[in-house]
Amino acid sequence: MKHYRLPIIFALLVLACVLELVGQSLIKPRIVQPFEFEELTVSSFDEVTDVDSLFDQKISMGGQDGYEILRMDLEDNKSYVRVGTAGQYLEMRRKGAAPYTTYDITMDSWFKRIVPPLVFLKHSSASKRSLLGDDLMDLSVSFLPWVGSEERIQLESDTAKGVSLEDYSKTGQITSVKRSENSISFKTSGMRHSIDELVRGDYDGDGYEDSIIQHNEHYIEGTGRSYTCYIVKRTDKDKACTVEYFDYLTAQKEPAAR
Repeated sequence: MKHYRLPIIFALLVLACVLELVGQSLIKPRIVQPFEFEELTVSSFDEVTDVDSLFDQKISMGGQDGYEILRMDLEDNKSYVRVGTAGQYLEMRRKGAAPYTTYDITMDSWFKRIVPPLVFLKHSSASKRSLLGDDLMDLSVSFLPWVGSEERIQLESDTAKGVSLEDYSKTGQITSVKRSENSISFKTSGMRHSIDELVRGDYDGDGYEDSIIQHNEHYIEGTGRSYTCYIVKRTDKDKACTVEYFDYLTAQKEPAAR
């Protein structure tokens, strides 16, 4: 029996080493931009027990009392509901509440910066590999606004060809480009844009690292604006990162609001 034990022990040790190496090679989900809550700021998963607990934290509004921004009925300005946590926000949005005024949409951006990333992280796992770089100019142009059918057709064609923001910058289709860590800003015709990368992880289970970005648009002349979160994917290093709308409201079940 003793002759059999040594090979078995050796095999188990080798297996343990292999598993440890595999674990070390995985890319864990991570927070790129800190989550700002009323009572804490979270920059890493090492600071919290689990993602679920963050759905019950009151989201910081930068010192402003902007928690009554969702209206159940567009025509009824008395139908506002008060939300403070990600769980409460998701519950009310799924019941049909939404921001409608310029002020409400602006304050809603504080929730957009945290709620979609939390939903993404809840359903993400460690990645086996990553083709995402640090330069957001690698993003596809697919999410840019268009006016008229001609612009739409051109944008769809460029998207299919894998054209990136960097390509548009070289041709002058976007201007005033400014880069900073995990963020970029630029202008298109009549609009200012800023993009922030918020979180990373493997959301769709294909082994490649994905990310969530927040795209902020403001009309240069006027008060119109929008704040939208997209999921970024890249499985081919020779093509631009794909950018798709992240429908966090219809994602898998989240923790119930408390």
